[in-house]
Order: sequence, then C-alpha cells, then structure tokens
Amino acid sequence: MLAVWGTSFIFVKVGLAYSPPFIFAALRQIVGAAAMLPFLLNKREAIPKSRRELFPLLLLGIFNITLTNGASFTALQTVPAGLATVIAYTQPVWVFVFAVVILKESSNARKVLGTLLGFLGISIIFLPGIQVSQAYLGGQTLLVFSSFAWAIGAILFKAKVKTESLYMVNFIMLLFGAAPLLAVSLLTENLGSIQWTPTFAVSLFQLGILAQSVGWTLWLFLIRRLGASKTSSSLFLTPIVTLVVGVVFLNESLSALEVIGASAALTGTYLVSRSL
Repeated sequence: MLAVWGTSFIFVKVGLAYSPPFIFAALRQIVGAAAMLPFLLNKREAIPKSRRELFPLLLLGIFNITLTNGASFTALQTVPAGLATVIAYTQPVWVFVFAVVILKESSNARKVLGTLLGFLGISIIFLPGIQVSQAYLGGQTLLVFSSFAWAIGAILFKAKVKTESLYMVNFIMLLFGAAPLLAVSLLTENLGSIQWTPTFAVSLFQLGILAQSVGWTLWLFLIRRLGASKTSSSLFLTPIVTLVVGVVFLNESLSALEVIGASAALTGTYLVSRSL
C-alpha cells in the first residue's frame, strides 16, 4: 500500500497532462470499482440496502473520494508533487486530533511526539528543494482541504460504518464518490480533450486498480483492525518509499537532510505504534 501510494501523486501529475482533473478523478474511481466487480460477484457479496448502512457509505464516498480527489487533482495542476506530498500528509495530524476528540482514542506524550516527528520528517525531506510561489497558494489551500476531508473520512469509517465486507464498502464508496466528480466534469470540462495514450492508461491502472481497489481495501482493513491514529501514522513512511524507489531504480543519491528526515519519520511512526 505504501509503495503504491508513495508514487500516486507522480501518476496524477503524469495523467493530468492528458486529461482534465475532474473526469480523470472520476475515471480513477470507476476503473477501481470495475476492477472489484468480478471479485464481488464471485464472492456473492450482499449489497447493503438499509439507509442505516448506505448513508455512512455515502458520506465516506463524499469525504474520502469526492472532496479528497477533487481538491487534490485540481491542486496538482499547479503545485509540485513534492510540496503536495508534504501538505497532503498532514492527514495523520488531523486524524490524531479527531481520533482523540471524537473517537476517544488514548493520547500520551509518546503519541504526540511521534505524530509531530513524523510530519517534521516529511517536511525535512521535501521542503528544502521546493521553491514556494504565490502562484501555488490556491493549490496549497485545496491540498489542506483535501487532507482534512481524508482525515474526516477515516474517522467516519471507524465510527459509523458497520458493513462487514470491506470489499463492498470500498466498491460502494468509490461509486458514490465518483458520481459528483463525474457530474462536475460533465458541466465544466470538455471530455473530448482526453488523450487516450498508453501513458494515460498506465496512470489509470496505477491510480484506479492498485491505489483504489487494492490500496483502499487494505487501508480500511487496517483502520478497522488497528485504529485510525495508528493506521494513519504509517502514512509518514510513504515519502520514504519514494526515496527508496529513487535510490534503487533511478540510481539517485540521498542527501544528509533526506536521511535525517527519513529517520525522523521512521522514529515518529515507531513511537505512535508503540504508544497504542
């Protein structure tokens, strides 16, 4: 999951060269849901029918998919992927606050220190090499909003979703989340401007099937099993995956700051995991 999500912003940036943002975000969810359908049919998973089950899934789709993806895809048209990563991964900080206040998860000094260290580590890795421009301000605001919505989605899932099958939860969440994105796209974008190239297809495969079908199912499982704070703290490791990919496959070298930042993120994640 971390390996896939660690490169997702890169694939979003690549895909945006071939598609408007809202239809691209909607296609991501549709591809992800379509990939899950044969599995659900084979397993004969029961479809939730009661309002009590469906309404939380609707909210989950709005916060985790519509708002998170709509805001981040729009922002990534202008904001560099590195800066976007730093802002997006404030999510564990929001989750920590919400989990303590709303879910009444336990809090202690180790957990607070771990959360702060994790975010500090991400900032050390990415911020020094980024030239922050006034032109990014709108995109930065959207990314903060996206992170906030994603955190609310994590809390909603832990607190309200009772549907047993996580495959069905993810499938319905993707469909509910895709519908508003598709509606906005039909009203505001030229669908004929999509360039159906092999590169765009690869982006959709990574973002739709790997990140949404597989990644989100695993993410929901971990939140249900381990709790919102502990699961979200693992996101601090995602940028480290990006660094490792660069070193192993692209022969890139690590700077001293990147090593320090990675160490801080690892330490923060360890502290949070040991405090629960």
